[in-house]
Amino acid sequence: MQGGPRVTKLRVPGTWSAAVLQIADHLGVRRAAHAAGVGDRTIYKWSDPDTATTPTLAQAAALDRAYVAAGGASMPLLECYGRMVDPAALELAACPQALVIEIAGVAKEAGEAVSSSLVASQPNASRAAMLRALQETHEAAQAVGSLSRRLSSIFRRGATPGPTTRGTQ
Repeated sequence: MQGGPRVTKLRVPGTWSAAVLQIADHLGVRRAAHAAGVGDRTIYKWSDPDTATTPTLAQAAALDRAYVAAGGASMPLLECYGRMVDPAALELAACPQALVIEIAGVAKEAGEAVSSSLVASQPNASRAAMLRALQETHEAAQAVGSLSRRLSSIFRRGATPGPTTRGTQ
């Protein structure tokens, strides 16, 4: 975090503390605190995985908005909240066979993104080729995000994917 010593505690991706740290790293502690209407110390507490304090919904929304306004590519606290309120999605996300399918999807989308980007990188590439590359890279990013959420779900449940079964069910 800017404005203080670098914290070395490991955080599980997708947790409140990891999300606050991501925002504070991007904005700086002082700007994050200002956005949430709290003191710097509160930001440090929220980003500490060993404390149970978290921002209110209004504070989380303010932090996410400030993060996006400063060029952040996501809303980390909203994503945490989304995972928290949908336990059925967590169960589904931890399905071992679905994990394998998700990994295959990432490989497919990444390959298509690379292929179309190479075409778009040619000196005489058309705008259509560039648009196709943009679309494919967006789809690849979505696939990677989905895989990350599934892996986080498995991790939070304390599970490992275990062996997958082959054949029909």
